[in-house]
Amino acid sequence: MPGQDTIVQAIFTGSAVEISSVVPPGGGIEIMARIPFHQPTWFFIYLFLMIGFFAWIRLYYGNMLIQTLQASTNFQVANRIYHDNSQLQRQLDIILYIYYFLSLAFLLFLIENRVGRHPYELQGALLYLFNLALLASLFLGKLVLFNTAAFLFNKPGIVREYLYNIFIFNKLLGIVILPLMFLLVYTQGAVKEVFFWSSILVLSGVVVMRIIRGIVFSYRKEVLVFYMFLYLCALEIVPLVLLYRWLEGVL
Repeated sequence: MPGQDTIVQAIFTGSAVEISSVVPPGGGIEIMARIPFHQPTWFFIYLFLMIGFFAWIRLYYGNMLIQTLQASTNFQVANRIYHDNSQLQRQLDIILYIYYFLSLAFLLFLIENRVGRHPYELQGALLYLFNLALLASLFLGKLVLFNTAAFLFNKPGIVREYLYNIFIFNKLLGIVILPLMFLLVYTQGAVKEVFFWSSILVLSGVVVMRIIRGIVFSYRKEVLVFYMFLYLCALEIVPLVLLYRWLEGVL
């Protein structure tokens, strides 16, 4: 309508927002300036469900959720939660693992679209499902590797405790990237660029925190430096290098 700004938001017809500005025809020239924000409908539905999922977790588990997040920065809290091993805590752990898979798979999907890399030429929801399957496979593969190492070195107890301390950061990551997913989807231009690099920084920061926790755990449990170095090479660094080389081949 001439002389009036309009904002049209079509969430269920394409999850798109379009802003139109019309200069009044007083000068004889009509100028239309449009700034499109087009996203697939399922983005909005997915993010809405993720918010609802997190709200349910926060409502049902309350302080237990806060303590679980505190365990990522406090070794003593993590140690206490691990040894308490309550049924409710185990339920929360499983739920947060699921939330981690769902969140990180979608964030990786957004990053892949941003950099223009699509494994096996997958697009849309298929690419997201590929990420989800890949994360689940890596998680299960790491469990198999660590349990094999526990059997070979006859250290099942310390390996289980170590895995609990390390996987705390999976649970942390699944929650902290929730706002980043929204910002990557519903921003444009320089602002979106800032949040893209912020997402990379958050992912890198959590990985660093995880490595530091592994070192702290080894020190507290009096694990030899040689075994710690062997662990970092065999079960952390080498799998990442192999994954990178594999992705490099399919991209």
